[in-house]
Amino acid sequence: MKSKLASVLIGLASCFGLAPAAHAQAVQIAMCMEGGCSCHVPGTTLADVEMILGMPNPAGAADMTLVIYENEYSWRSQTPEQIDASFGGPGQCPIQLEVPLIPEDGMWRITTGATDASACPLFALAGQAVPGQMSGETREIRWRGWFSPSKLMSDAVGHVNWTFTGGHSWRGVVVDERLSNTSSTTGASVVWQLTLVNSTEITGSSVFEYDIKSGLADAAAQAILQNMRCRTVTPFTARKVR
Repeated sequence: MKSKLASVLIGLASCFGLAPAAHAQAVQIAMCMEGGCSCHVPGTTLADVEMILGMPNPAGAADMTLVIYENEYSWRSQTPEQIDASFGGPGQCPIQLEVPLIPEDGMWRITTGATDASACPLFALAGQAVPGQMSGETREIRWRGWFSPSKLMSDAVGHVNWTFTGGHSWRGVVVDERLSNTSSTTGASVVWQLTLVNSTEITGSSVFEYDIKSGLADAAAQAILQNMRCRTVTPFTARKVR
């Protein structure tokens, strides 16, 4: 049951309507992962939760939040903002009354678009491949009742710092390094953006940035350094194909 906890709890709201009966207490639910949470009041009642979990709710549950993390659950008396912060989020978790989007299990195909390297003159002149590009693939994904960006980007598990950015969007930092000495600074980063559009489509982009600065360079050297700056954007889309 726990492997499908989120989808069962949310499914009750989507099947029977968002508004609980006037005398029923709706449950506040926080769906969390490392990087933050999304908070919802989808219409699931305390009685629904007891029926699904097969055990009584704790005392004071009406004033608590049901936290779902990797399909395990716990009741917390913290505010949504505190819960979000405890999972590494920015401490913001606005309550959403609509039912949260949950991607469908099945075969998903990732396709990439053309990389925009217009802000990367060095790579264009040298004809070099642009770092940070995505590769297309098709594979089976079992979401298990909730959206986790690490399941889509499975090859990078443990190497990406994901942060929930609101709505159905996430930001993943793959690389973010900056080296400095007394006269210059060099920085490079690769950041992924993901948005769950609907239950069968995810859009995103991979952004690579590089820059170098020097406080001792003359005008000619500064012009060269300016041409060494780089920012590329590679869009991609993931869709369920069956």
